[in-house]
Amino acid sequence: MKKYSKTLLAVLLSVSSLASFAQMNDRRPQLYSSRPQSINIDKSIFANALDATEGKEISLQLSADFTFNGKVISNFSKYNNLHTVMVRSNENATSILQITLINENNNISYTGRIINSNAADGYEIKNNNGAYSLQKFETLKILDPCKL
Repeated sequence: MKKYSKTLLAVLLSVSSLASFAQMNDRRPQLYSSRPQSINIDKSIFANALDATEGKEISLQLSADFTFNGKVISNFSKYNNLHTVMVRSNENATSILQITLINENNNISYTGRIINSNAADGYEIKNNNGAYSLQKFETLKILDPCKL
């Protein structure tokens, strides 16, 4: 009986570890696989987006060959030092561009993301001493999978 219980335990451990590794596979499409890892952007784009009113269709030229077209779904200010705009993509309704202006002691900076919970990749706005760029990221590193 002890011989069988050890074998059974080994089989159960093997099956459970296979199931846990199988869940780590991300089968979602990569929306930005044809785009570069990093895209330099002009911060004037952020001001244009933050000036758009809710419900307005806008077009943001992020690079020479990358334009984000969409509808402003939210535009709000909070605490007099945070201003956020969210734009839903016209090409993919689950892709959202979020841009936030942060004003700390009259030092203005921007942050944000292009994210889609159904995609394996996205972009994050990075600030490198006042020079802004979009850096590609893997969605699994940002979003925790929800298992209900």
